Amino acid sequence: MLAAVFLAALTAAVANAASPLANGRAIFLTGRDLAGKQISAQPAPMRSSCAACHRADGSGGVHLPGGAVSADLRHAAMVTHQKHPYTLAMLERTISTGVDNEGTKLHPVMPRWRLSKTDLHDVAAYVMTLK
Repeated sequence: MLAAVFLAALTAAVANAASPLANGRAIFLTGRDLAGKQISAQPAPMRSSCAACHRADGSGGVHLPGGAVSADLRHAAMVTHQKHPYTLAMLERTISTGVDNEGTKLHPVMPRWRLSKTDLHDVAAYVMTLK
């Protein structure tokens, strides 16, 4: 009986760890997916993860070379306070191509991240949860 309870808890923990949001969180915070694969960008990023520029909580405000300041990625800044709120698809486009919700190219300091379709979706979905 105890073994069955342990196995159920372990199975739930593994399933939770492998969730899309857990994968997105790992990518955002570390620059690696849950499998440990390093996320790359073109051109090469100056920092290794999203959080390194946008802060772990997504609040941004980090001053970067060339006068750029990292964007606030929290929900209010991305959705509530936008004339054209970000959708998941728009955010995926921004992450991978550097084109924002208004169709404007971002500052070149923002990497154009190269992710699998799954990893791109997971990190964008995670960002949309930031409060």
